[in-house]
Amino acid sequence: MSIYIALLLSIAVGSAAGHDDQHYDASEKVPLFVDNVIPENNPSESYRYYSLAFCKPEEMKFKVQTLGEVLQGSRKVYSKYNIPFRVDVPHEKLCTITLTADQIEAFRIAILNKYHFTMYYDEIPLRGYVGEVDDDDNVFLYTNLLFQMSHNTNRIIEAHVQADPATKVKLVPGATKLSVEFGYSAVWQETQVTFEDRSANNAPDHGPEEVEIQWFSIVNSCVLVVLLTGFLVYIVLKILKKDYQRYSQLAEEEEQEETGWKRLHADVFRFPPYKSLFASILGCGVQLLLIFISLLTLAVVGVFHPYGRGTTYAAAIVIYALTAVIAGAVSGAMYKKLQGAAWVHNVLTTVSLFVGPVFVVWSILNTIAIFYDSTAALPFGTICAIFALYFLVAFPLTLAGAIAGKNYAGDFDAPTRTKFNPREIPVAPWYRQTPVHLFVAGFLPFSAIYVELYYVFISIWGHQTFTPFGILYLAFIILLVVTACINVSLTYLQLSTEDHDWWWLSICSGGATSGFVWLYCFYFYTVESSMSGLLQLAFYFGYMAVLCYAFFLTLGTVGFFASLTFVREIYRSIKSD
Repeated sequence: MSIYIALLLSIAVGSAAGHDDQHYDASEKVPLFVDNVIPENNPSESYRYYSLAFCKPEEMKFKVQTLGEVLQGSRKVYSKYNIPFRVDVPHEKLCTITLTADQIEAFRIAILNKYHFTMYYDEIPLRGYVGEVDDDDNVFLYTNLLFQMSHNTNRIIEAHVQADPATKVKLVPGATKLSVEFGYSAVWQETQVTFEDRSANNAPDHGPEEVEIQWFSIVNSCVLVVLLTGFLVYIVLKILKKDYQRYSQLAEEEEQEETGWKRLHADVFRFPPYKSLFASILGCGVQLLLIFISLLTLAVVGVFHPYGRGTTYAAAIVIYALTAVIAGAVSGAMYKKLQGAAWVHNVLTTVSLFVGPVFVVWSILNTIAIFYDSTAALPFGTICAIFALYFLVAFPLTLAGAIAGKNYAGDFDAPTRTKFNPREIPVAPWYRQTPVHLFVAGFLPFSAIYVELYYVFISIWGHQTFTPFGILYLAFIILLVVTACINVSLTYLQLSTEDHDWWWLSICSGGATSGFVWLYCFYFYTVESSMSGLLQLAFYFGYMAVLCYAFFLTLGTVGFFASLTFVREIYRSIKSD
């Protein structure tokens, strides 16, 4: 466990390493890195900074970056900006460039699409727009930047950048060439903010209204959970109590025929078809649940903030590789309990059930990003590192877990015996059939997280950083509780209609919320966002499909184990032949 935590934290805070101990002397040179340019409405459509005709250094020198930074699309380059520590720069010329027609048009397209650039000064992100469009639709290019820095003794505390509108240059459509002089200036001031507090000082400001709305939604969801779970528990327990009394009377009157869910005691624990796939879903679902909990826990304790979402991506990959043993153990043990025989097939299904679709989606999206020459495309070295992590760590751990699960798993704990011939399932009325069942199972949990989902989406597919992770953690717990309660109730209703085929339906019911999240993706794209273009469209729906698939596996597993626990308990409480 200590090795697991050490590896995880080294990946998670890798982007912070190397500047926590940086102290500077007066006039000491501090490198300023330029990173990328990104359209305002398309966060996945990132391009290298020098894809536009800015002043390039004579020799392009790239900064060594962490896995999280590369996954985020960062490609930092040493720039020509020279801003020594605590030295004001009144005005410094970078270069003079004669823009060609193609370069002018590239700048115009970037400005019309509200491209902003990203720079880093002592690992502090600096963001600014390439240019502006006035009310008459005239396009202007910013040519001079003003850097505002603050320090506390020998450490850099704050850094900001803004354009000088007095030096902007008009870009006329159809122009064949234009001479532009780029420059910059910098001012320093002293502050009393400590280095330990500089992260919060440079973090994006979240208005109190947004936080209040999120807390209100959580309180509303908590009230919903309490009322819903209380109501369901009361109804189910009350009905079960009547069922127990009726079945006790029937047991005394042997000539009476059993009815309701008790009638299924010889069929309710009949193993489902496709045992290997079933066990693999549960193994991957438990693994993904552990990944979500681990990421949220690390986010709450402040590991990820403010180093960016790339650190979260890297941590997720590392946690996935290290928790593969859990997937193998759960899948192998469940497959053994279900009396499965094709053990090798089960292992291969487990290792590919989640990674396989993810690999297919990533391959398509990475190819599109390469075609667009976007920094969202992963470099070859990073791809090799991720593949090595999977084949050298995740795959062997899954195999080891499957062996342990197979060898140490006991028999399936069924309180009743299963007869050879299955009972015929009667036709249920329309309001108790599978489509209605799945709609109810998915809609109620989705309604509990609907408001919070909006802030998650604008964080993932926008430029706003999500910071109230405690609220997100509570929302996730609420989602799990509501999913479990709804699944138990619907399983009881299903058994009451003498339908014993509940195994697969419990997984589908638990994962039904992912279908509503997928539908919400279309609503967010068309109504709440301004995303456009093939690259952004592919990345948005591709990765949201992966995330919804992960939710299906996770919540489906929660739903099944909740139903299994309930079914075991009610059949332990009755006497059956």
